[in-house]
Amino acid sequence: MKSYYEISTTRFPSKYWHREIVKAAKSMVKKHEISEPILDLGCGDGVRVRMIFGDSVEIHGVDINPEMVESARERLDKVYLGSIEDPPPEILNRLYGTIVLMETLEHVNNPERVLGVADKLLKEKGLLLVIIPLETTLFRIIWWLWTRSMGRRWRGAHLFKFKSEQQLFSILEKRFKVVEHKKTNLGCIAITICSKKENPKTRPTQDNTRVEG
Repeated sequence: MKSYYEISTTRFPSKYWHREIVKAAKSMVKKHEISEPILDLGCGDGVRVRMIFGDSVEIHGVDINPEMVESARERLDKVYLGSIEDPPPEILNRLYGTIVLMETLEHVNNPERVLGVADKLLKEKGLLLVIIPLETTLFRIIWWLWTRSMGRRWRGAHLFKFKSEQQLFSILEKRFKVVEHKKTNLGCIAITICSKKENPKTRPTQDNTRVEG
């Protein structure tokens, strides 16, 4: 039996929506040095993260939905069942080269808490990929129609609404530096790549020695 995104990325009309997101994210990711392992927080069934990064990289995932986790285990290297706001201890004992939050932050009450988790788990030179829907008038119309038709399972699932890119940046920039940003899907989806902010305790001096903050 096919999983949710396996169906959604091949069925009209949702396949066009998801493919545009994947296409835009892939074009951005190609410009950067992606290191492994990759951690997808809120991985769903693992379909879209594989579409973005390909089959040859090590990807781990965590999701709160048991059905999604079961499907993701067929695609990802390691998958854990649990909340991304209070992640399972299995993912906390290592650092990750790339962390993905793909249409995930809108499903939690406290995005800043999730970004705090990502900050703790991301390597110093790692990258964070964030994809969110923007609450534009067009998106609200599309979402209203979708959640009353084929996407009924998502009705009421958005707990936090991003009304603008600036709102996203104000949260991200507390912990990360925005490296690249673009919008896709008629301005309804924002895709952002971030790096970690420099740790002042290991700030390099002019002679390339390291000093304590």
